[in-house]
Amino acid sequence: MINEINEKGARNHPLTDEQKASNTVKSRVRDRVEHIFGFMTNSMKALYVRTIGITRAAAKIGLMNLTYNMIRCVQLKKKAYAIMG
Repeated sequence: MINEINEKGARNHPLTDEQKASNTVKSRVRDRVEHIFGFMTNSMKALYVRTIGITRAAAKIGLMNLTYNMIRCVQLKKKAYAIMG
């Protein structure tokens, strides 16, 4: 198993440059994933899935993911248009 938990410095024992680089690599993946869940929680109120049955829950989660992807696509297109002209 690979340790994916960021290391932490203590008083009078700061992180080494190698540990800082390791934390940066670990944080890149976590950052991208957590932003998606944060957006869904804050904007779409998707913190709780209150349905009866696993099939309905899977459908609701699938629709939330689809909605997020569509919103993200619009954001990226707006950004691309702003850059191009």
